[in-house]
Amino acid sequence: MTSDPIPEYLLAQRLRNRCIDVLELLAEGDEAVRQFGSAQYFNCFFDWFPDEGAYDPPSALSKVEVGVATAVLSLMRDACDTTPMLVTEDELIATGWPSRIQPFAQNALKVFMTRGRGVED
Repeated sequence: MTSDPIPEYLLAQRLRNRCIDVLELLAEGDEAVRQFGSAQYFNCFFDWFPDEGAYDPPSALSKVEVGVATAVLSLMRDACDTTPMLVTEDELIATGWPSRIQPFAQNALKVFMTRGRGVED
């Protein structure tokens, strides 16, 4: 059985939707850390954004969306770089990173949601 390859525009839209998903998580700030744990807080984000190197955004993102996503990426990299690898939820919250990132994620989410989610099928 063979399957047809996913068209580029559809793949790009799916990636954009995953960006929205992770921005929703970060927009919850400390609550996201409490709900998902400290490791998952970072891992969910870096599943969709590069932890190093240049950001090559999906083609479905507008220039404004790329700008706000890049700002959140920069903060998440800084948070990751300055946070010990093994940290409890309370310790991560005490660093202040989730609450510092939260308004940037909320703004980015607002920008993304002006166009809304794309159809994935």
